[in-house]
Amino acid sequence: MNLWLVFLTGLTTGGLSCLAVQGGFLASIIAGQKNKELQKPTKNTTVSSFDRKDWGPVVMFLLAKLLSHTMLGFSLGLLGSVFELSLPIRLVFQAFAAFFMFATAMNLLDVHPIFRYLVFQPPKFISKRIRRLGTNNTLFAPFLLGLFTVFIPCGVTQAMEVNAIALGNPMQSAALMFAFVLGTAPLFSIIGIAMAKLSEGLTQKFLRFVAVVLIGMALVSFNGVLEVVHFPLSGSSIKNGWISFWTPDTQKRNAPSGAQIVNGVQNIRIDITNTGYDPKYLRVQKGIPVKLTLQAGKVYSCAVDFHLSAFAIKEFMKPNTSKSFTFTPSQKGTFAYTCGMGMYTGVLEVI
Repeated sequence: MNLWLVFLTGLTTGGLSCLAVQGGFLASIIAGQKNKELQKPTKNTTVSSFDRKDWGPVVMFLLAKLLSHTMLGFSLGLLGSVFELSLPIRLVFQAFAAFFMFATAMNLLDVHPIFRYLVFQPPKFISKRIRRLGTNNTLFAPFLLGLFTVFIPCGVTQAMEVNAIALGNPMQSAALMFAFVLGTAPLFSIIGIAMAKLSEGLTQKFLRFVAVVLIGMALVSFNGVLEVVHFPLSGSSIKNGWISFWTPDTQKRNAPSGAQIVNGVQNIRIDITNTGYDPKYLRVQKGIPVKLTLQAGKVYSCAVDFHLSAFAIKEFMKPNTSKSFTFTPSQKGTFAYTCGMGMYTGVLEVI
């Protein structure tokens, strides 16, 4: 195990992937706390100032994230797949994350007073302890959300968790997760602190911008849940239905499907890349056996967590591997294949 290579993975593709998935939490915390500061302005607060209010939430968020993932690595190494989160549990936490980001945006836009209460506050006995130590309560929320990130792993984090299970050694697995999350920290720090400074200078305009971004991230995250459970009103379902409605039947029949029949078996292949699945549309015939081959290159995105639930296919592909599945479609229709977070999708049509 090369921890330096693991760190570099976190510093590059891991940082970008995790920021896209978990960055909304950090943005929510910083924007929410800066909104409170604007409502109760303090003396001598300028854009050039740099104090604990700027770096404190970011540090607490990253410390908790590092702690929770290191403990997860130790657990995965100790008990293997027993501690691997199931898909339904991950989807519940993803939906909660979307709701939290949306509620934060509504609070920033002053849509309704009820959204002011949707913030994390420490229990009373912890609050008393914090006050005795002279620590600001605003550090509790980023710490709690940092711990929470373990339940919504990005695609690269999931790949690292699989490696942690494969190691089968608690200390090595903990070291692997520690090195990876430490690698993601610089990008989170830069973005978080930059947001804190910008929010002082641009005040309400910046907060409105953050609110719009959070709404967008919440919708994307929630739509991902809908994609995985194949809800009829998910983004891809609406898009595919619209295209199908306006596409003539003759054009549908003549559309390339990628299926080749060899010895009575329909052979189809899906290439897994960092940007999703290729092709995004496949067509097969009802009643004829299908052999689906998944081919993964040097991929570390969520796309490696492949799901074609209609035919009970679920596979977490390792980089540079290939795997085949055989099934026989018994009914016509369109069936979606997605990653575990619903960020990447495709359609298998049975005619």
